[in-house]
Amino acid sequence: MHLMELTERSSSIIMVRRAQKNGFPFVNRYRHDECHSSVIRGFQAYRQLGRVAVRPITAVSPLPTMHEDICLMAETKRVTMIILPFHRRWNVDYGHGHHQDGGDGNVPENVGHGWRLVNQRVLKNAPCSVAVLVDRGLGSIESQSSSLDGSNVVERGVCVIFFGGPDDREALELGGRMAEHPAVKVTIMRFLVGEKLRSNTITLHPAPSKCKEKNYAFLTTNVDPEKEKELDEGALEDFMSKWKDMVEYKEKEPNNTIEEILSIGQSQDFDLIVVGRGRSPSVEVAALAERQAEHPELGPVGDVLASSNNHVIPSVLVVQQHNKAHVEEITVSKIVKESSLSTDGDANV
Repeated sequence: MHLMELTERSSSIIMVRRAQKNGFPFVNRYRHDECHSSVIRGFQAYRQLGRVAVRPITAVSPLPTMHEDICLMAETKRVTMIILPFHRRWNVDYGHGHHQDGGDGNVPENVGHGWRLVNQRVLKNAPCSVAVLVDRGLGSIESQSSSLDGSNVVERGVCVIFFGGPDDREALELGGRMAEHPAVKVTIMRFLVGEKLRSNTITLHPAPSKCKEKNYAFLTTNVDPEKEKELDEGALEDFMSKWKDMVEYKEKEPNNTIEEILSIGQSQDFDLIVVGRGRSPSVEVAALAERQAEHPELGPVGDVLASSNNHVIPSVLVVQQHNKAHVEEITVSKIVKESSLSTDGDANV
């Protein structure tokens, strides 16, 4: 779905008509000409080789209502997942597989706060699961020349970071679909609760509303930790029974969760890292909640990996499982208690 902002310029309307005529959303005279025609070619090739139906559509609407078009289309087409482009993108030269500025590509371009708000509204209102792609390109030069049918393809490294909870289980499910591809090597990195946190109950307190841009949002439902643990173990068991020969499974019990996440992001082992948004957080993810958020819509783990200051190399896909009950989210700050009893009426995680 090619999203275009409707401005008062009549050229936008003409472009819609032209797009309807030829069935493709991308117009050659549009300013991203080369990039978009290569997107069309990529989808045409994928459609032929991947036994996948691809239907390009243009949505032209003002940014404040853009999310309505996206959500309506998802509902009409009974979509399982919406993937959104993150509002900051790295200056990647896709033709040559390296950054145009010759540097490490850590200076992202911001496509504007309006687009960021579109993403936030889709995350809040979507009728299905949503993923946000923080796009830093895909690795090495030679891999760009590989053929699409799976021959002579450089192996792609994908890492799924798993703490637990519904969003992480959705990320795991997506990792399984990627593992099916012969040129993709999936690694599951499961984080276990460190000894330091094991004895703590983490109580989430609502943050002052003025901190919405600086605090992470979590779901307000009371989570039964035992049930969640059971669901996590079940999801991992199913995953391994299907994919154990095709994926690598590792467990970590880190002293410093953020350092460990960054060491994965700064290594050159992966082209893509898949993480859950973590709105029903595990103890470790909740423990990150008091960080000042740079991009709260990505959740604590995704935010660490999307920060432009952290020299993370791979692209990042942040996954949010569809919240069928439409439970409200609340922005929180965090308090750690040594005792497992909470006396102030707040929900324990």
